[in-house]
Amino acid sequence: MIEQGDILTLDDQKKYVAVSILSLEGSQYVYLVNKENYKEFIIGELIGDSGVDEVDDPDLLETLIIKFNEDLKESLPKIIEQYM
Repeated sequence: MIEQGDILTLDDQKKYVAVSILSLEGSQYVYLVNKENYKEFIIGELIGDSGVDEVDDPDLLETLIIKFNEDLKESLPKIIEQYM
């Protein structure tokens, strides 16, 4: 199970920090930020214990970005400082 603050190495061989995880309509979604370049991020659906399938549906992405933004208003600067 992926938790906030976990570091994952994805298929592109880059390391990402799980900055937020949320549930929506029975699925778990994760907001990942590249450990070396915080401007590079992935929003994906959690698959199994450690898999991530990148979300590409524009409507779902819009909904998730709004929810992640609400979740991260105060915690993102602390997460970046600690893990980046």
